[in-house]
Amino acid sequence: MPNFNENEYKREWRKQNMKTIRGTFKNDFVDEFKKACKILGITQADVIREAMDNTIKKAKMKDL
Repeated sequence: MPNFNENEYKREWRKQNMKTIRGTFKNDFVDEFKKACKILGITQADVIREAMDNTIKKAKMKDL
């Protein structure tokens, strides 16, 4: 029986269950955003996730 490779399992799970989104913005805007997140004690991912959730909720309300 082959050994269980945890890293390979995680890589495969991520490949099947996760997607990446991207955006390109001016340097000063990104630097301000990073600084704001640090000041507020939140991650960039948290901010993006919240914006995405709000957009999904707005679309669902409009779709009713």
